[in-house]
Amino acid sequence: MLSELVVHNLAIIRHLEVSFGHGLNIVSGETGAGKSILVGAVNLVLGSRASQELIRTGAKEAAIEATFHLPRQPALVNCLSELGCDFTGELVVLRTINRNGRSRIFINDQLVTLQQFQRLKGFLASISGQHEHQSLLNPDLHFGMLDSFGDLEDLSGEVAKIFKQWLNARDELLGLRSSKQEKTDQLDWMRFQLQELEAAELKADEDGALAQEITILRHAATLHEAAQSSFQTIYADRSAILGQLVSVEKQLEVLTAIDGKQQSLLSHLEQARIHLEELAHSLQKYASGIIFDPQRLSAIEERLAVLQRLGKKYGGSVAQLIQRRDELRHALVQDEQSDLLEATLESNLANLREDYLEKAKMLSKRRHEAATRLAHEVEKVLAALDMDRATFAVQFEANGMGAKSIEANFSAAGIDRGQFLLSANPGEELKPLAKVASGGELSRILLALKALLSRQGEAETLIFDEVDAGIGGRTAELVGRQLKNLAEKHQVICITHLPQIACYGGSHYKVVKQTKGDETITNIGFLSHEERVEELARMLGGISISDKTRAQAVEFLHRAQQN
Repeated sequence: MLSELVVHNLAIIRHLEVSFGHGLNIVSGETGAGKSILVGAVNLVLGSRASQELIRTGAKEAAIEATFHLPRQPALVNCLSELGCDFTGELVVLRTINRNGRSRIFINDQLVTLQQFQRLKGFLASISGQHEHQSLLNPDLHFGMLDSFGDLEDLSGEVAKIFKQWLNARDELLGLRSSKQEKTDQLDWMRFQLQELEAAELKADEDGALAQEITILRHAATLHEAAQSSFQTIYADRSAILGQLVSVEKQLEVLTAIDGKQQSLLSHLEQARIHLEELAHSLQKYASGIIFDPQRLSAIEERLAVLQRLGKKYGGSVAQLIQRRDELRHALVQDEQSDLLEATLESNLANLREDYLEKAKMLSKRRHEAATRLAHEVEKVLAALDMDRATFAVQFEANGMGAKSIEANFSAAGIDRGQFLLSANPGEELKPLAKVASGGELSRILLALKALLSRQGEAETLIFDEVDAGIGGRTAELVGRQLKNLAEKHQVICITHLPQIACYGGSHYKVVKQTKGDETITNIGFLSHEERVEELARMLGGISISDKTRAQAVEFLHRAQQN
């Protein structure tokens, strides 16, 4: 249960602390006093969207802290364990909102993400806001309530999971087929391109090597003449350089004989002779290796022409041509494998379709069974809420399971379509809630569903923000009794304007808005018996409160205690 709520700098609340007890807790106050801000504070603690606009004017940060005392449940213990928290029976949730737009949630002083917290909030509290009864007008939400009542949420979750897998597999198969269809016209062209590139027998860096070779062939005569002439000058001519070194050597011998320190000059000369001999040998070998081959030149020119033509079509260099060839090979291999992949996807899709139908049909069957029980239980609760002649039913639309396009009925919610129907009075046919239910009837149906769903393991704390919308008099008193009965098994916090409901509370709190100078402050206080009589009298009599009104308030309290 929610044992304590502390609100700091939220809207018109500067600082507020309130402790709630077991059973039915009533919260009342003038319109605009800030009662619904309390519900908003609890919503924030439960992970609703936070905005810096909620921060009190002049404050840097808003903070809401809620203390829950919870019974030990294996699912709760496991959830806390996954968050790194130990179960102690007490859970403190702190939500802060900063001016910079940053919002943080702490569980027992440990920071958690909003996504992590979502799994935990279901154990804490369930809030029915002022306009939640309008959700009953949306048929898409009805089967979610039916699943909760019938304890079918695990099965419906499994159906949703398989549906998602089936949908992904179907989209993948459709995408593959679409891609194959688009490529059909391209495949012949791609095969032609690959055949042309493979016929060229491309080699890496071939274009560079051929360009160098053709340059040599085109200048063969010049190269041979240059090499041969250099060889003659160094070695073969009468006045060759190597021959003249003999004369130089004799002169150096005379020099070193006189100046022994210059022996190194003879060594330099010897090294020069060796290098010149090696150079002459290399030039002779190079010259003899140069052959003018017109046929080879023509062949290279033809090969380069082929490469240039291919380069203009598929890419500039041989490296780019090879890359294009490999891409075509890969694409065509993929196309050859796509038939096998398509068959695999078709088989997987068929298996998922079978699994989905099996689970969805099972869910549908159990929903039909739960729908009968839900209709009976809702009618019983409505009878206790002054709608004893009302008829409630769950309508299942024909799902066309015999049609060829059975997949058209697939959805994450299963193969069922339908909605809640109501006949509020005898003789009226059952019709969708949106067409027949008044605001007061919707409020009572919502209360009936909340009462029934609370038996299915919903949160221990149920909060109703003005469940009395559209009702009054005898009906309001019956709603009060129903809330009191509900509070025997759950902690109930109810915000109300009606004394017929407020008198049934085990604890009563009043929200008061005060203006001090330029500041508006909202506070909440627990009412003693005498203060409670005054508050009920205010709710009964408005501005003018007489002794007769107080006596009626006392009578309300006395009658409520007797029921």
